[in-house]
Amino acid sequence: MDVRALPRWREISDDLLRRLQDGEFADGFPGELALSERYGASRGTIRQALTPLREQGIVGGGRGRRPYVINTSPTTGFGPMYSLRDAITAQGGHETSEVLAQRIVTSPEVSTALGLAADTPFVHVARVRKADGAPFAMDRLWIIASAAEALLEADLTEASVYEVLRSRCGVEFDAGVEYTHSVPASTDVAARLGVDEGSPLLTIRRKSCLAGRPAELRDTCAVGDRVTLTQVFGDASAVLDCSGRGRPIEIPWD
Repeated sequence: MDVRALPRWREISDDLLRRLQDGEFADGFPGELALSERYGASRGTIRQALTPLREQGIVGGGRGRRPYVINTSPTTGFGPMYSLRDAITAQGGHETSEVLAQRIVTSPEVSTALGLAADTPFVHVARVRKADGAPFAMDRLWIIASAAEALLEADLTEASVYEVLRSRCGVEFDAGVEYTHSVPASTDVAARLGVDEGSPLLTIRRKSCLAGRPAELRDTCAVGDRVTLTQVFGDASAVLDCSGRGRPIEIPWD
């Protein structure tokens, strides 16, 4: 049998993923030069090793910019809003939330959307999310109370809801689906986000599962000119970082 050794870049990439998932880089991810010295490999090999981690949304940053950790969970690619707080923080910003609701509720509409009994109790959280004090999105989420009661006592002004679920409840959603569409801003939402009533908002609805059962419904509405959602598919190394330094290149219609 011809057993071929893994290429060096793949060995490094797999080792970095293991270390990330073990929490080794919680205080900061090393730059390419430090990684090159640590592994005794060229900068080109290190860039190859980082590419799949970037494509999976685990590590951010591009060539010439220091890498940063976005999501170290073994479950990756869980929707564009899932690790938004980490991405903002990694780029030097400060993400906070104004909590509007944090209580147990029942909702026939949410229960119907999740295919659950109408009297299912949920932990309901509503908040305005801000980057460096400027509002950019509103969240409403409903999580089955049996899995999320610890959220009721948590300070969510700066904490991640999902980090609280992981650390206090041992809960991490393992599957889900997201729908993205445009919704006009209502009077209340417009006032909280600082936009005109009726302005189109990028709205993401996510339904999440826990152990194969529906467990969460979440709506996030974001101001379109303040948020860019990026999804990477396949080997996109040839086209990464060619979008005008984070701003979409304007191409006029014929």
